[in-house]
Amino acid sequence: MFEFAARVRQKLQKRGEELIGGVEKWGFKVWLYNRTPSIDRLSECLIHKILCFLSFKEATRMSILSKTWLQAWSNLPNLDFTIDYLKDNDMKIVDDIMRRYWDGKIPIQKFELSVETFIENSHEVLLVPMIDKWLGVVLRNGVKHLTISSYPLFIFAILAVNSVRKLVLEYCTLLPSVVVVNCNSLRKLSLSYLTCDENMLQTLLSSCPLIESFTFDCCWGLETMNTQKIKSVSLKFLKIQNCGGIWEIDAPNLVSLKYAWKDIPQIKIVSESTQLKYSRIVFKLSESDNVYAAWFCKLRKFLSNSISWSEVRTVSYRASDINIQNLQVDHNDSNPHVNVLDVTIIWNNRESSTFVDALVWSCQPRRLDVFSTSEKVTFFIDHLMYMKNSSHGSTPLVSQLKGVKVYKFYLKKGSWQPVEHKSGELFTDILAMCIMSEPE
Repeated sequence: MFEFAARVRQKLQKRGEELIGGVEKWGFKVWLYNRTPSIDRLSECLIHKILCFLSFKEATRMSILSKTWLQAWSNLPNLDFTIDYLKDNDMKIVDDIMRRYWDGKIPIQKFELSVETFIENSHEVLLVPMIDKWLGVVLRNGVKHLTISSYPLFIFAILAVNSVRKLVLEYCTLLPSVVVVNCNSLRKLSLSYLTCDENMLQTLLSSCPLIESFTFDCCWGLETMNTQKIKSVSLKFLKIQNCGGIWEIDAPNLVSLKYAWKDIPQIKIVSESTQLKYSRIVFKLSESDNVYAAWFCKLRKFLSNSISWSEVRTVSYRASDINIQNLQVDHNDSNPHVNVLDVTIIWNNRESSTFVDALVWSCQPRRLDVFSTSEKVTFFIDHLMYMKNSSHGSTPLVSQLKGVKVYKFYLKKGSWQPVEHKSGELFTDILAMCIMSEPE
């Protein structure tokens, strides 16, 4: 048992000051190694904080340290279960625990439930009522952070309780409801890998007037020509990933905006927030995507008519030759606003400097970061130096070039470190290149 305690000691030691308050850290280390009455000196509230940093299974094993720890575990405010309906023992254990929380009216702060090998046929008759019963216990006992994975549920029944501040749903089926609620408690909502139509989305947003953070990741049902409107005065953090659709965002107090899709976004910002500190677009171009001049023109037009973006990030698997002169002739009047352009190059077909040139032309970044193999980074650096020292040095990127930095990732240190680079020199590791331009 105490070998296990020694293993988890590393997790707790990092948060020592936070966990044990005014208690000296060296004393805490001794208690984990030595089975003495001093282990009971920790208050139940403090033991709760320690156990909350462990998984529920680890916390259960720690409960045999003493009666004090057992008592603290028996009314732990954080519960985390992963169940398999094919394992009857799993269901019985969780059901017994939830019955104890119901009988004792034990407050629940955080509840996470993941259902593996999901419901089929006859199992549905037994499993759904049981899990619904557990959710009833959780909601009655005032849960604030609720995470559910792979289960059909009535989301508005959850919101009607008005105690949940954070709701995370993954791989769930959102069942329709005729009841319209007004949930003033919810601050964070995350929906991932589920189907959500336009009506459901708008009802959710209107039902949570004080929401501050909204994540919409890999959801289906909004790939229509209708514009999806996100309007909220309280919204501060918005993340839309792999959902497609046309979006209109009206959030005057937005602080962070992140968008990821395989193509140029169709986003209209009604009014740019004065509090916006970070905004990022990620383009995930697959190997089958052929990106030509028209795509870069469309990108530049979007960036010129949109807000100022903190970061534009793209992953490229193919490189096409682009006629840069034609691009410049057609769109000289547009003016993109991008702070950092982050390019990851995984070219399998060939090296094409004009592809990156077109990206830079489209975004006009103040800084360009390139991540790739040593050969490709070297190729691009040499291309830049050639452009700067030739008659092509008047192009926007080259004329504003302030400096080039090359970084190498060291596995032992777990971090990027700057390295010197000479023309034509090759490294044996993956490199990152940072190109900075003069500020306007």
